[in-house]
Amino acid sequence: MSADPLFSTLRISTLVLCMATAARSDYETLHVRDSHWVKWAAPASLLLASELVTNNSGLSNICMVAALISAFSICFVNPPDPRKAREWGRIEASVFAFFIIGSIGILGGALAYSDTNFVDLVLGDESTEVTLWWSLLGAILTIGFFLAAWSVGLIQGGADVKALALVALVFPSWAFMPDQMYPLGESVFRIPPAMAIFLWAGAVFLIAPPVIFLQNAYLGNIKAFSDLKMAWHATKKPILEFGESKAWVLTEVTEKDGQERVVNRILPSKESVSHGISPDQRERLSSLGIESVWVTSKHPFIVYLFFAIFPLLLIGDPLAPFFR
Repeated sequence: MSADPLFSTLRISTLVLCMATAARSDYETLHVRDSHWVKWAAPASLLLASELVTNNSGLSNICMVAALISAFSICFVNPPDPRKAREWGRIEASVFAFFIIGSIGILGGALAYSDTNFVDLVLGDESTEVTLWWSLLGAILTIGFFLAAWSVGLIQGGADVKALALVALVFPSWAFMPDQMYPLGESVFRIPPAMAIFLWAGAVFLIAPPVIFLQNAYLGNIKAFSDLKMAWHATKKPILEFGESKAWVLTEVTEKDGQERVVNRILPSKESVSHGISPDQRERLSSLGIESVWVTSKHPFIVYLFFAIFPLLLIGDPLAPFFR
């Protein structure tokens, strides 16, 4: 199955617009409303279902769209309990309907494709319908992985998980994406696109420390050996310029043995996270002759996920060289 140019263009546009507005919201307010993801999941689901119907991909595969939506819905609500059906509202009833239709897709596909030759599947020699069903199942398992990582704290932000789950809904497999312009090479196996964008975002995230370090060196913020521990993740800012800034203050005044001293923290204190720099801290820092403080900007992971869209589309799977 090759990607349809029209559907691919619409998918890419949907993902870019969704992630751009989410990144802006998370950067400016440190929050993305659940309604944002639900709103953008509607066109993503419609595009996926429309393409499967247009390509006559089989009933099981079409029903798998409902299974994907069901997995996506777990980011927001718990699976409906049939024993409490009388207490359901419209949302619970709708989610339960998706679970039923999705179950048909999973069970129907499992019965129809239980004798799949996995060597042929990996090599791409299986039929289009078989490959598609397993790819959609892989997308569901990918969402499950992100939800599990969220529940144990490996992924901190709920919005990050919802963004990754939406990517799995937009691009459940590489078959729905156009060919990459600069692929890392042919490989017998590729991780799901949602997992690939997660790795690309992590790679972009790792680029930030050396960039920040070079910025501090250029601005002359590294004046002592002790500044090296701060220069890779924070920048200096004059106290007088510190107002309603989206940054955490890492420079604080503490008292030990009756003497005040200036401490630069690697991580922000709870007080800094909640209130930024307080008037009392500002006054105490000024009294000690401190004119500038180390601050670290709040860079939501969704911002990195947004930028990761471009290497995903241009290069593809970052692990491709390992599966040649």
